[in-house]
Amino acid sequence: MTDDNYVLGLLGGLVVLGLSLELVRRRHVRGRLALGWMVVGIGAVVLAVYPAGLYWLADVLGVRVPLNLVLFVGVLFLLVITMQLANEVGRLEAKTRRLAEEIAILTAGPGAPKDSGTPPD
Repeated sequence: MTDDNYVLGLLGGLVVLGLSLELVRRRHVRGRLALGWMVVGIGAVVLAVYPAGLYWLADVLGVRVPLNLVLFVGVLFLLVITMQLANEVGRLEAKTRRLAEEIAILTAGPGAPKDSGTPPD
């Protein structure tokens, strides 16, 4: 690999790390998602500074092509993020449904105006 590739990897890792820190600072991203993206940024920076580490890790894990290891870890990371976001969507749907039911109960309570069932003129 050329030095340009290492510089590109380093810049990419720094951008991901910087963006994740900024999103945490602005409170747009919280918790495990922010931690995951910071780990990705730090990992990209480490691999750009020390690319032999990827070859060593691939050799230790028995992966013949180091790029396959990177792609496999990337797919696993995206799968975990997708599952976490799906869990969050389900939780928010249940919360929204519960709040809508509570609003319906409050608006149909004893002090609520009665609907005569006839349309207004």
